[in-house]
Amino acid sequence: MIRKSEVTLHCYTKRTDVSYDLPADQQEFTMMPQDLIKRDAGNPEKHLIVIRARGEVAGFFELDESEDRKRYSDNPKALLLRGYSVNPKFQGRGIATGSLEALPAFLQKEFEAFDEVVLGVNARNIAAQNLYKKAGFEDTGRRVMGKKGEQFAMCLKVK
Repeated sequence: MIRKSEVTLHCYTKRTDVSYDLPADQQEFTMMPQDLIKRDAGNPEKHLIVIRARGEVAGFFELDESEDRKRYSDNPKALLLRGYSVNPKFQGRGIATGSLEALPAFLQKEFEAFDEVVLGVNARNIAAQNLYKKAGFEDTGRRVMGKKGEQFAMCLKVK
């Protein structure tokens, strides 16, 4: 297990090698990091975030301030978390929980204009729903139809 204090979040830079493959069952619910980077690097509304554990790239996600977030929240100070994944070699070691628990402090430091993180989790992705709940996300009751079915909108207030 990796201690939560060893899990840190960093804004992506081109110098960071973020390439790992996810098992097919995980690819059903998220994008590969390298695909997100290819699609969104350079877009000022898309913030690419690297999860590190003991100095190694352990995961990746995006914080999106585009109009897409309005599907999940009416809060103009919300960021949409998307494309979340943990490198398979780090799965089962506390990285996911540690990274999500580090998220509020990271937002207060790097994205202080925002006070909420929202996300859509597929209704069939029970493991992810449980992870987000464990990290303090709450089901808002809002439902969004995504490309791969119904998504539950969840939010985390950042003080």
